[in-house]
Amino acid sequence: MLPTLLKCPRVGHKTFENSLPSITVGDANTPNQISKVIRPHSCVLDEMQMQYQPGELQKADLVAAATMFTHRRWVLLTFDQHKHLFQHSACCVFQFQTTTASGENFVFGIFITDGDRNLIDYCVDTALAHKRRPVLHRLMRAVCTATSVSRRLDH
Repeated sequence: MLPTLLKCPRVGHKTFENSLPSITVGDANTPNQISKVIRPHSCVLDEMQMQYQPGELQKADLVAAATMFTHRRWVLLTFDQHKHLFQHSACCVFQFQTTTASGENFVFGIFITDGDRNLIDYCVDTALAHKRRPVLHRLMRAVCTATSVSRRLDH
């Protein structure tokens, strides 16, 4: 999956909007966005055309993802619950955050998509969820297919 840049939508949080002009659909590690592509189980060639057994590259990506995200346990559990979707499709895990005045990260939330950018699931901390959820929902609508977001949020 080659990285794609999308214009960051208005999310109702000026500081965040000003610090993230575009969303990377693909691997990213910036102060405002962390994302990781998890290769499909069927992927057997890496970037240098080295051959691996089916599932080895996906497992390596999951090990890397487990170290990157605030809610790593949720990421791994969600992936495991939906692993049938990722036999032949990549997935992408997104985390969006901003830095507070005290220098700490304020994570809006995390969501997972398949290779076609269909929303699989999302996670928002319960603490200050009323501030986190609207921002994350707008970001999901910018990244994910409209049908998948509607199905996940409205049902």
